[in-house]
Amino acid sequence: MSTVRIRLMRPEDLTDVTRLAEMESWNLSQEVLRALFESSPEGSFIAELQGKVIGVVMGFNLSEAEAFAGMWIVSKMHRGQRIGTRLWQKIEEYIGDRNLGIFSVSERVVPNKRLGFTVESWKVRHVSGTIATEKIELSEDCIVSAFPSQGVQFDALLQYDTKIHSIERERFLRVWIEGKSTITLVAMSRAGEIVGYGVIKRDSNNTTLLGPLYGETPAFIKTLLVSLMGKTTFGETVDMWVPVGSEILKELLAENKSTLKVHADVTRMFYHHDVKAPQEKIFSIASATAAHHC
Repeated sequence: MSTVRIRLMRPEDLTDVTRLAEMESWNLSQEVLRALFESSPEGSFIAELQGKVIGVVMGFNLSEAEAFAGMWIVSKMHRGQRIGTRLWQKIEEYIGDRNLGIFSVSERVVPNKRLGFTVESWKVRHVSGTIATEKIELSEDCIVSAFPSQGVQFDALLQYDTKIHSIERERFLRVWIEGKSTITLVAMSRAGEIVGYGVIKRDSNNTTLLGPLYGETPAFIKTLLVSLMGKTTFGETVDMWVPVGSEILKELLAENKSTLKVHADVTRMFYHHDVKAPQEKIFSIASATAAHHC
């Protein structure tokens, strides 16, 4: 009888991991999964049975004190065999004593508390559809340009990202903003300071993941949002994870009732303590399924 083997994920596993994610209704393209894997190959594990990927989990050590995890999947036909437990043990070994964070669907909040996630933080909403941008008021106090540009270097972008995220994540950011299917736009004040930035990643399924999108004011966020949407084609679906309390999201949902839909809310949970973030400056995060807390 064949036994299940838990091992580190390899680049050649990404096709099978993507297929597993699709089977379990996780909306993640291979392009996004590749970016996440490349930002933490040493924290990405799969369960393999007779050469077939039947489980996966990803962990990200953000600093000496903080970590995040996601993409914890076991195929339905192989559940109840402690495969998920064995995958999770690998993540616990990888993160060590760090404060681990996750995004939890509502039905897993209580079970996750039994796993040691003692802190419930703010919620994030999964939204997708098309957005009509013609009614969005734009700010005239910032200039939006593509990154990299003459006035914006990576170090400056990293510094701004760290200001929002609270933890420096150079490795993740370098991978996330690269690639032919990725566009990063930066908003600059008239004084030459970064006042926001946003990323879109287009996948092979004609879906565009929008995030992260940060801005110092709602006006800057809206200007970046319109600029990013201008890089998409008409009718292209946008997929994003937005803090539940976002006033801009409420406006968008009201203006796009027939085309923009809410799918689910997830809760940020941590082992030991919350990791604070300025929600008023966050329109969307990179991903709530397998990424960092912003």
